Amino acid sequence: MMNEDQLGEFIDQHFTRDLFRLETRERYNVESDGEDLRRYLRGESNPAAPGKAEWLEHVREEACAGLVSRRVNVLRAPLSDYQRYECEWGYTYLVEAGEQIRVLDLTHRTEHGHIRAIGDFFLIDNTHVLRMIYDDDDRFVGAETVVAADTKPYRQIADAAWTLAEPFTAWWASHPEHHRGRAVA
Repeated sequence: MMNEDQLGEFIDQHFTRDLFRLETRERYNVESDGEDLRRYLRGESNPAAPGKAEWLEHVREEACAGLVSRRVNVLRAPLSDYQRYECEWGYTYLVEAGEQIRVLDLTHRTEHGHIRAIGDFFLIDNTHVLRMIYDDDDRFVGAETVVAADTKPYRQIADAAWTLAEPFTAWWASHPEHHRGRAVA
């Protein structure tokens, strides 16, 4: 199983065209979100993490080099505090930097639950699949490589999720009820 550093190295070594990420969790308990998440929940106005600016520049550089980073977040209302934070202080900036992000909202769609059931994964250049493992407290435990013979279902889910999902910017604009300060508890 790969740790976070090994996961990053694997992606860097194999990502030459297209990087797809499926996100299915209501929360990700990661240290890098810590202070920004607390600031968001206190109602402060902008993310402040210095690492965020560096990451956004990295995303811009990849996009300018022709590398395509795509992500689908599969969710269901009501959004968790973390999901609202992720949308407002994560996705909004990542889309501006060049990442292609879509949302598959299952709030009123039960027929696509199988997409969420597969769990989080990366699909790199439509060839390499890394299944993400999290503990019960939503902390990243590691990533497992899926053997080539078993990657077809992941490729199919990636294609289906991308096709069914709505571009983040349009989805977010059409759901002000999820915006901070307006969310229904």
